[in-house]
Amino acid sequence: MAILITGGAGYIGSHVALALLDTGHDVVIADNLSTGLASLVPARATLERADIRDRDRMAQIMRKNGVDTVIHCAGSTVVPDSVRDPLAYYDNNVGGTLGLLHAMQSAGVRRILFSSTAAVYAINGSDPIPESAPLAPASPYGASKLMAERIIQDMAAAGLMDYMILRSISMWPAPIRRAVRASPPRAPRI
Repeated sequence: MAILITGGAGYIGSHVALALLDTGHDVVIADNLSTGLASLVPARATLERADIRDRDRMAQIMRKNGVDTVIHCAGSTVVPDSVRDPLAYYDNNVGGTLGLLHAMQSAGVRRILFSSTAAVYAINGSDPIPESAPLAPASPYGASKLMAERIIQDMAAAGLMDYMILRSISMWPAPIRRAVRASPPRAPRI
């Protein structure tokens, strides 16, 4: 069986793909390449150019490649852009997650790991931010990720899927393989 990585041509997704390939997994990457780079996709991975909001295409990709797990890294991530154009962030991050979940249901895929963000937490000056911190996003970006988390949790509560959520802190190019090929973030993430 294969693992599907949405946004796998981006900074985080491409490194997840490398780690999975190095441990012997079959990896399929779905990315619309709106911000990702095809050159970041590992040669041993299968690249499917697709938008996660396209339910039928995503379900077809899952069926064709025998996907049994999804790692959802796709989404818009620049906080100032989310403030200027919140609707675009809700469309891509929430609408995209909805499209992906519908496709997963259609294809019979039950497992998802969602790459969320620490931007879902209230800004309170704690360093590090404890997982018990209040959830109160300060930007449309953080709010869109929190909404996507809630949808996934509701699907799991209904017995329709198994999930994990990873809330990462700002990712900045570091000495990780091939990191120099990724474009650095334009602005802080939280």
